[in-house]
Amino acid sequence: MPNNLKKAALKILIRLGVYKLIALILKRYSGFPIWTNLEIDIQASCNRDCEFCPRFLDRSGVRKDEHGKQILTKMSSDKVYNLIDQAHKLGFKGKIKLHRLSESLLDKRYVEFAEYIKLKGLRLLENTNGDVLKKNDALCAKLDGLIEHLTIGLYDYKNEREKQEEMAYWRSKFKKTEVAFSLPPDNCTIRQGSKVYFEVLKNPQALELPCTQPYRMILIRYDGNVSLCCEDDGCHFDLGNAFEQSIQEIWWSYKHIKIARTLEKQGGRHKFERCSRCYNGQKKVNLLEEGV
Repeated sequence: MPNNLKKAALKILIRLGVYKLIALILKRYSGFPIWTNLEIDIQASCNRDCEFCPRFLDRSGVRKDEHGKQILTKMSSDKVYNLIDQAHKLGFKGKIKLHRLSESLLDKRYVEFAEYIKLKGLRLLENTNGDVLKKNDALCAKLDGLIEHLTIGLYDYKNEREKQEEMAYWRSKFKKTEVAFSLPPDNCTIRQGSKVYFEVLKNPQALELPCTQPYRMILIRYDGNVSLCCEDDGCHFDLGNAFEQSIQEIWWSYKHIKIARTLEKQGGRHKFERCSRCYNGQKKVNLLEEGV
């Protein structure tokens, strides 16, 4: 069926409430749990262009255009609040992050969203490259305690001394927020879309590993499209759009549950083209030693 007809049929089924009914039935009887991690991509861009990041080679128009220029757009505030409200209404009490392969602290609305999440009794966790925070002590003070757990990417150190100095600096900035560190130079995940993916040795046994991300994560891109997992920023599985359907309809859809249950089995990655190239789960790579 041509894509335009598929979209038209989908809209009719949504209007008729078919997906809502299916979701209600599967939510009650399938035994498929609610997610533990919700990521809402409040804006599309990042101030860095890292070779180990899945954004690096993108020319699809999702993160960069055909010329490699960044896509600069935001999710509207009303949609961000609506997604948080939907999750809260469903009884979600887990972790929320406000990024998807983007630097969420570039968005001036971040603090107001963070305060709303805390007001709802939800847990805000975040990942950042730290560049915005380094220039803004006042923002560090506002976020200290508002964010429960902050993972800061350390990308520029060349040796152990420099790494430890950076860690000490960030620990001095946050007294209430738990601080952790992402260390790609010596502990890098091999991710599709990155330059590193093509430059390091990959272990084929990783392709046999079960994957539980589709059980744990609902990832909503800035345009509303829902990713299956952290390796699916292109939304290749067509799970749905959270601006057109409720997140309940998307999460407890027959399609999503079937994919998740396939991937939780050993060798399940081979059933899907995108997953058959995913080495997430293999031992991480030391880029400093590899000379990458």
